[in-house]
Amino acid sequence: MSSPSLSLCMIVKNEEHSIGSCLTSVRSLVNEMIVVDTGSTDRTRELALAFGAKVYDFKWENDFSAARNYALDRASGDWIMVLDADEVLQPVDPEILKPLLEAPGVEGYYVFIQSYVGDGAMVAPDRVVRLFKNKPWYRFAGAIHEQVAGSIREHNRGGGLAFSDLVIHHFGYLAHQVGLKQKHRRNISVIEKALAAKPNDPFLLFSLGTEYLQQGEISKGAEQLEKALTLMRGTEGYFHNVLTSLGLAFLQSGEMDRLNAFLDKAGRMLPDDPDLNAIRGMAALRAGDGAQAALALNLALSGGSKVLPSHSIHSLLGDACRMAKRYETARDHYLQALRLAPHVIYPLTQILEMIGREQVSPEWVKLARLISPGQKESLVKGLLDCGERHLALVTALLAVVESAAAGDPRQLAKTCETSRRIAEQLYDSGPTAGPCHKYQLVGTAIMQVHAEAAQAGLSCPLFNPIKGLLEQASAMLELQARRLMMC
Repeated sequence: MSSPSLSLCMIVKNEEHSIGSCLTSVRSLVNEMIVVDTGSTDRTRELALAFGAKVYDFKWENDFSAARNYALDRASGDWIMVLDADEVLQPVDPEILKPLLEAPGVEGYYVFIQSYVGDGAMVAPDRVVRLFKNKPWYRFAGAIHEQVAGSIREHNRGGGLAFSDLVIHHFGYLAHQVGLKQKHRRNISVIEKALAAKPNDPFLLFSLGTEYLQQGEISKGAEQLEKALTLMRGTEGYFHNVLTSLGLAFLQSGEMDRLNAFLDKAGRMLPDDPDLNAIRGMAALRAGDGAQAALALNLALSGGSKVLPSHSIHSLLGDACRMAKRYETARDHYLQALRLAPHVIYPLTQILEMIGREQVSPEWVKLARLISPGQKESLVKGLLDCGERHLALVTALLAVVESAAAGDPRQLAKTCETSRRIAEQLYDSGPTAGPCHKYQLVGTAIMQVHAEAAQAGLSCPLFNPIKGLLEQASAMLELQARRLMMC
C-alpha cells in the first residue's frame, strides 16, 4: 500500500526574499506545492514556478481564510500542510512523517510554531493545526490568524486532532521583515474591521493585542490581551498564549507590580508551566533575587519552555547563579549556552569576566573545544567586522589552544598567524606602547616560533614546542580576560 500523498498549500504576496527557503524546507516531503498569489509585484510567482509549484492568482479581499480555502480547493493530496512564505519547516525524516499520515482516527495535527520576534532573541511559541486531511468540509475560518481546527472538531464530535513534534520556524516578525512588509499595519486594519462586527470576540482581541506587541506598542497590546482574558473560559486552545503574551508584555514594559500579581494568579492555575516559570525567572533576575530566578529558570528549562531558546535560559541561569555567588555553577551554565549557540558571544564574555575576577579557574581547553574550528573562524571575522578586536583575539587564541591540545602542527601555523595579525591591529608597537601591549605582541611572535618548530618536528626533553605554545596561549588568554574586565 502506498503512503498517503501530501499537498503544500500557501498564500503569498511579494515574498521573493523568503519563498525559496520555505519551499526548499518541504519540497522533498510533499507531492505537490500549491501557491496562491494575492497580488505580488516582485519575482515571487517566477521563483515559485522555478521550484516546481503550481501558482494560482487570487484577488485579495482582506480575508485570509478566503485565500487559504481557495488554495485548499486546488489541492489533490490526501493530506494538506499549510505554510507561509516567511516560515521554514524544521527538517523531518520522511519515515517519521509517514506514521503521522497513517495514524488511525487522526484528522489533523497541531504543530509547534516558533516565531522569532524583534532581533530574534525572543521566541513567541504557539501550537496551531497546520497538517490535516484534505476533506472539503475542513476549511479555515476567521479574517485573520485564521484557524482550521474548529471545522475539524465540529465534524468529529470535538475530536479528530492530535499533537505532533513537527516544528515550523516563523521569521516574519523579525524587525527587518516587519519594516519591509508593513505586516502589522495591514493586520491591524483587518482585525479592527472584524472586531467592528464582533467586539467581544476574545480571539480577535488576542490577535489585535499580539499585533500591537510585535509592533512595539506594549501598553496597547497588554490592554487588548487583558480584555481577551476576561472573556475567556480557560479551555480555549490559545488560552496559554494569552497568558504568556500578557506576562511578557508586563515584563517588557517594566510594570513589575502588575507582573507579579499576574504571575501569582496564573501560577495558581498552572504552577509547573515552563513558559510562566521562564517569565517568573526573568522577573526575579530584574529584582535582584538570584536564588528565586535560578529556581524558576530551572523549572523552565526542564519543562521545555518555548518563550526563550535553551541557550538563552542557560545564559540567564548563569546570571542568576553569579548573582547568588555560585560561580562554578554559573560557569557551567555559560559553557552549556556556548555549546548550544557558539555564535552568541554573551556567555563567553561572562566566563572571561569571571576568570578575570578570579571567581573561577580557567579551563581554556574545555572552552576552546565548545566552538568548532569553522565557527571560531566565522566568529573572528564577525567580531573584527564590528570592531570587537579584543574578543576577536580571545577567539583566535582559543583556536590556538584547541590546535595545540590536539597536537596538530599544520593547524597551529594558521591559528598562530591569525592571532599575530589581530594583535598587530589591536596593539601599538611604538615607543609609547605599554608593557601589556608589548607582551601580547611578543607573545604572538613566540607562538609562531613554537608553531614553526612543531611543524619542523623539533622537540626534545627540554623543549616541547606544542606544550610551550599551549602555555603561552593560555597566559595570553588570562591577560586578555583581565583586560576585558577593565574595559
